[in-house]
Amino acid sequence: MITEFFSLLDTPKSDEDKLLPEYTVGSRKVTIVQTTQELELAIESLKKTKLIGFDSEQKPTFKKGEKANKISLIQLANSRECYLVQVFKIKDITPLLEFIRDRNFVKIGINLVGDKKALYDEYKIHMKGTLDLDGVLTKLTSKNSIGAKKVAKVFLKKNLLKSKKMSVSNWEAEELSQNQIKYASEDATVVYDTILHIINEYPFVLEAMPQWFEVNFNNGKYSTNPLSV
Repeated sequence: MITEFFSLLDTPKSDEDKLLPEYTVGSRKVTIVQTTQELELAIESLKKTKLIGFDSEQKPTFKKGEKANKISLIQLANSRECYLVQVFKIKDITPLLEFIRDRNFVKIGINLVGDKKALYDEYKIHMKGTLDLDGVLTKLTSKNSIGAKKVAKVFLKKNLLKSKKMSVSNWEAEELSQNQIKYASEDATVVYDTILHIINEYPFVLEAMPQWFEVNFNNGKYSTNPLSV
């Protein structure tokens, strides 16, 4: 099991990657959130489970030294739902900020350093209860950042389509395009799906995760069944 895990991460890139089935959010319902009322309902629904896939997007800057734009979009996902929160449209995002600060709900992401900095710079809040998949894997392998596309390939056997054009698109658009919706939702769900797969298939990886997460997971606190909470 251990040998298999590390051999997967050492697998070089090949043209066969393109033959893998495309990664999608699966049967999840994707909802765009644009009002405080919609946000409250989304957070209430997400609180039925403890594990949440997380990501954020900002309108890109193109000039060297230009100040970073504010957060445009925050993506939150569990096994059944994915919410795309257009924060720049919402007058009061207090429910979202309280959720982000609540250590009882685990926000799973990849390379969360930038997200944490952006949240602090803009809202002066510290994101709590985080599990950084990239951090866990680099701790085990001593490699540089591994990235969502590779973890999807080696663990889920799926091809995550990461379009550079979408990554630098206008995330403050009044209406997100279908390609933006696909890109943003998959960024949040792929880390969720991957971490659950790794824990189930390679449980020894739990030892490389924060101790509080390992203890709570082993105690059954992080069930993915929404009805169990």
